[in-house]
Amino acid sequence: MGIYKGNATLSRYRVRGELPPGFADFADERINRFVFRSIDNTTDELGVGWVSSLDYLDTNFANAGYMLDPYIVLGLRIDKRAVSGALLKKYHRLEMKKAAAMREDHKLSRADREDLKEKARLDLLRRIPPATQAVDVCWDTAKAEVWLGASSKKAREIFEDLFHRTFDLKLEPVLPWFTAQRLIKGEDRFSLEKAAPLNLYISGE
Repeated sequence: MGIYKGNATLSRYRVRGELPPGFADFADERINRFVFRSIDNTTDELGVGWVSSLDYLDTNFANAGYMLDPYIVLGLRIDKRAVSGALLKKYHRLEMKKAAAMREDHKLSRADREDLKEKARLDLLRRIPPATQAVDVCWDTAKAEVWLGASSKKAREIFEDLFHRTFDLKLEPVLPWFTAQRLIKGEDRFSLEKAAPLNLYISGE
């Protein structure tokens, strides 16, 4: 999941905005509003929501509470399913063949072909189980810092959107270059602009 298990792949954020009065009750209500909902028996291609940090199947937080003052510790569950182009093409052809056989002229209009393609896609989505990704989230509410156990662009975008919708607060990524830009003053900023990554690789070794 990124923080508690396996290799630590992290993204760090600062939280922008003030916590509302009675934040514990507010957070409890909002987290449960945006808890993960299964997409198993749907044609949805993406399902996103909060789960227990210890078990991504636990959406009732029965095995672990998420309020560890001043921390909020959650799991972000992302379920995704997709139909490959080759698979869709195969079942689209089967649907067209079956539909054409029921017509006297064995012909299908362009609209018919498009409708059958969408039918094949939805039928396949119902049958394909989604792949699940679980990501750790740790929010230090006292320091207004959040750690996310993922660094991929897609996971970060999903997390940032869900966090904003849940808590009505915005996240600012903490990147080394931007941190340095904020801390360095005066003429030293020109040196920062010219900075380049240090290559620690020594050829021949």
